[in-house]
Amino acid sequence: MHSAADGGATLLDDSNPNRYYYVSNSETSSGGVGILHFDATKTPHDVIGYRRTAQNTPTGSRNCGGGRTPWGTWLTSEESADGSVYEVDPNESSNDFCRVPIVPGAGGNYESNAYWGAPDNKYHFYTTEDAGSGYRLTRFIPNDSIETMLAKPRKLDRLCGASGNLSYLRLICNSGCSSSTPSGTYSWSTSRNPASGDQPYPNAEGIDVKGNELYFVTKGQRRLYIVDLLSNTWTSTGTIQSDSGNTFSPDQVARITGSNSPDDLLYFAEDGSGSQDIHARGLDQNGVYKFFTIIQGYTSTETTGLTFSPDNKYMYFAHQGNSEIWQIWREDGCSFGNGIYLDVNYHEFISRYLRK
Repeated sequence: MHSAADGGATLLDDSNPNRYYYVSNSETSSGGVGILHFDATKTPHDVIGYRRTAQNTPTGSRNCGGGRTPWGTWLTSEESADGSVYEVDPNESSNDFCRVPIVPGAGGNYESNAYWGAPDNKYHFYTTEDAGSGYRLTRFIPNDSIETMLAKPRKLDRLCGASGNLSYLRLICNSGCSSSTPSGTYSWSTSRNPASGDQPYPNAEGIDVKGNELYFVTKGQRRLYIVDLLSNTWTSTGTIQSDSGNTFSPDQVARITGSNSPDDLLYFAEDGSGSQDIHARGLDQNGVYKFFTIIQGYTSTETTGLTFSPDNKYMYFAHQGNSEIWQIWREDGCSFGNGIYLDVNYHEFISRYLRK
């Protein structure tokens, strides 16, 4: 088992519909990705294989967060000043990773990735950077259309080596600028460096797209930014669990796929002080968005790698300090998503952890 397990995701096994992979980054000096192979015919889903890839790349180490591609591969980001982003395909038996051009060649402390199928018939790729200065969220738009990219039979040939344009998110605050929930307008700049008048969003980590909205979280600010991709506006909300008064620093964001219902929960893994938990943002019984603690974690070790099995019935996450990967399922056999509201506490789940 690799050390310092970090960002993760589940990916389909192209050769067997009853199997899937859980990819898990390693935030160590050698970096890379660990790949767990699961058999979904077992109850619970069982590990049938493990291997590592993308270690000791020429650009960096400390593989932190990442994100899925539209075609079911894994983007793994290096958070090591000179780091880059690599694409991993666990379905390849060899030559299973390559560098992708979705961030500048100069390198950075890259954290997590997401994509959007935009109205211009192109995939837009987004990357956060965990830095306190000299940062901006990066957008890469390839020149190829969606159809052209997907027509390439080998998945790693679709983005690796692609040509396109880089731009960087500039937020401008227009309302509530001194509050914990500012909002305003945004634009995409050709400059990576922040400018005077920018709304700061330092140490950006988890990122995801749900519908036509881009969500990303900032650890130090304890804030969730929501960017409307169809307009030039953004809003934010504090990641403070108002019911108890406790605060948490959100790390990676995961969405429940299969539905864009407003009843879906947006889940957070935690990197902060005290107990490192799994939280969610969703509608309560009165239709009001609130934050919920779903699973209580360990003290003083980051909770990360949050993702779900292809059928949404198993939750996976890691405790980074001792590199444990946990598998969680509901006693009632229901899924974690598709519009089902989960008004549950962490002790109402059965759990086991996977370690090799």
